Amino acid sequence: MLMRRTQIYLDEETKALAQWQAKIEGTSMSHILRASVKAYVKPKNKNKVSDFIQRIEALNKKYPTPPGTPTDIAMEHDHYLYGTPKKYSKK
Repeated sequence: MLMRRTQIYLDEETKALAQWQAKIEGTSMSHILRASVKAYVKPKNKNKVSDFIQRIEALNKKYPTPPGTPTDIAMEHDHYLYGTPKKYSKK
């Protein structure tokens, strides 16, 4: 793995803790800091489409659509908000 030198500023307490941890583990302070950064910035689980769909379905079960709710709100929002004529009528 290619390593690049990076300089950081640590307060005295953090530096002492990192040195102490490195001494306990028998490794370098650099190794401790790299492991700490990796643990902190590890890639988060990206929401998969299936997870998103399951959450939407759970919300639909918890909060069902009231009867009589229009199904064309997205397309006809001007009509429902401002009373303009419908643009996309069913034929």
